[in-house]
Formats: sequence, C-alpha cells, structure tokens
Amino acid sequence: MDRIDILRMVHVTSAVLLLGHVTVTGFWALFLYRQRSVVPFRQVARAILWSDMLFALLGSAGLIASGILLAVARGYPVADTPWLFRGVVILAATTFLWLVVLLPDQRRMERAIMGDYARLRRLFLRWSLVGWASTAALFWAMWGMVSRQ
Repeated sequence: MDRIDILRMVHVTSAVLLLGHVTVTGFWALFLYRQRSVVPFRQVARAILWSDMLFALLGSAGLIASGILLAVARGYPVADTPWLFRGVVILAATTFLWLVVLLPDQRRMERAIMGDYARLRRLFLRWSLVGWASTAALFWAMWGMVSRQ
C-alpha cells in the first residue's frame, strides 16, 4: 500500500465515522426524545455531547487532515476544482453550525430543568432541524466527492 492508498483509506473511514455518527445520533435522539416522559432526556443530551466529542471530532479531523494531504498529493487546486471546493465549503459550514448551534443546544438540553418540556421541545426542534439539514448537506458533499460533480 502506498501513501495515497493509506490517505484514501483514512479519508473514507473518517467520512463513514462522521456520517454514520450524525445519522445514527439523529435517529436515536428522536426515538429517545419521544420517550422523554420515561427516559430522562438530560442523560441523552449528555451522551450526545460525549459521542460528538469522540466520533464527530475524530471523523472531522481525519476527514480534514486526509483531505488536505490527498488534495496536495494529487495536485488538485481546491479553489479551481468545483466538487472539491463545494465539499470543503459544506464541511466548513456544517462545522460552523455544529459549533454555533448544535453544541450549545446540546448543552442547553443537558441542563434543562426536568419537566420543562416546552423549553426542551424548542431546543430539540431547532437541534433536530439544523442537525438533519447539516447531515443532508454532508451526504450531498460526499456524493460530490464520489461522483466528482
């Protein structure tokens, strides 16, 4: 295996880790939110925070590092390669949303007063809408990378 093969393997593994994590987290969060009268949602929000710190952070870091190294090794001019540029912009935008909206809302849900379902509902709705929109954008970026379109 040469360096490019290793970088590609890291890149694909990181994409699977990131996209798998955000997709499965969204599904389980919705499922458990619907059970919030039985399952304390504060613990769910805490688990999401910890899993994000592990899986989303590792997946993103691996994706960025391997992506930069692959682009340089292959001689792709990022700004002049539409599918690559779009992928970078989407990853940057979803990372921004994660840092500015999703993580703070996760912290707010974790700290929500037990029984304050109206506040939890508002937080969860925004977190879900932004999260699923970001997830869809990441899948679009992946499609662009794979198809180079």
